[in-house]
Amino acid sequence: MKKIVLTAQGRYGLLKVAPLFTVLKNNGLVEPVLALAVREGDNGETARFASALGIEDGLRRIPVGSGTPVAETAELMLAFERLFAELSADFVVPGGHDDAAVAATLTATRMGIPVVSIDAGLRSYDRSETGELNRLIIDSVSALLFVSEHSGVYNLINEGVADERILFVGNTAIDSLVMLMGDANRSDILKSLDVEPKKFVTVLLETPTRPETSSNRELLGKVLGAVAATTTVLLPCGAGELGEEFGSIPGLRVIGMPEPAELFRVLRDSAFVLTDTDSFESELTVMNVPCLMMRQSTYRPSTIEIGTGVLVGCDEEEILERASVILSDKPSEKTLIPEKWDGTSAKRIAEVLEKVG
Repeated sequence: MKKIVLTAQGRYGLLKVAPLFTVLKNNGLVEPVLALAVREGDNGETARFASALGIEDGLRRIPVGSGTPVAETAELMLAFERLFAELSADFVVPGGHDDAAVAATLTATRMGIPVVSIDAGLRSYDRSETGELNRLIIDSVSALLFVSEHSGVYNLINEGVADERILFVGNTAIDSLVMLMGDANRSDILKSLDVEPKKFVTVLLETPTRPETSSNRELLGKVLGAVAATTTVLLPCGAGELGEEFGSIPGLRVIGMPEPAELFRVLRDSAFVLTDTDSFESELTVMNVPCLMMRQSTYRPSTIEIGTGVLVGCDEEEILERASVILSDKPSEKTLIPEKWDGTSAKRIAEVLEKVG
């Protein structure tokens, strides 16, 4: 039986590959193995996402140290080499565009194992962003490139990729969202937080924060203070640097990171989400929740062009103006869900992988 190794590191990678792993396993036509890289200091977040997605059993866990990016990538490559050889892998499917995804891609390529990209062609055109370089590397050596939105098709064709290697299948992260929304709908986290739907704002910040926001911490504090003066602001991060720095702002509540389904319930019922990360912009578009991104670019333009995403950078005036309009209860502009973001993308990918090779 053909063996397909899927790899992931952190919640983003899991949300991408978990639906495909589940579909392949249930179909029984190939043997899928999910290698999960878990970083030191993860505090169980990745394990909680794996459990929520129903894939906790049978995972191959790979510990990741806390060295430099080069050292971590080398460590991961050695671990993946041993695993791919042990399993006699026929295909490798990296999830996401982090160091683990690149390590799996480079290792498989050197071992002569075909690589499959499942979120191919996404480009921010910001070469200072590590993720952008990783996406280019993964796509450049992939045998098959499954695309999640139309921009990916255009980008790959412009880069000289043959049409027959490009398949438009949709966004597997939305499959994960669909899987989790049943539990999210049953969650009583809003009651426990004592907030009402659309009467609060959620702020998601990276720890450490992105360079452009970390260099504007004073501005960020002013923005959070101004928004919190008009409505409740939730900052899921628990104890740590962010909580200590912003926890004293009146109207802002620092909370622990909710369980996966509870997190999606909080995001769905937020008036809007303010974030400096690239996490959840797809899901927020599908849930029709405005997403103000404190970034200069995005690799997923569909969320900006037809979805709920807005690039606001670190422009205090624009952030507060956008927030004011949303909180004014005026009817919002109609947004669309990108094509094939329908919760069945993994099935489309599985149909191809079960037939090739």
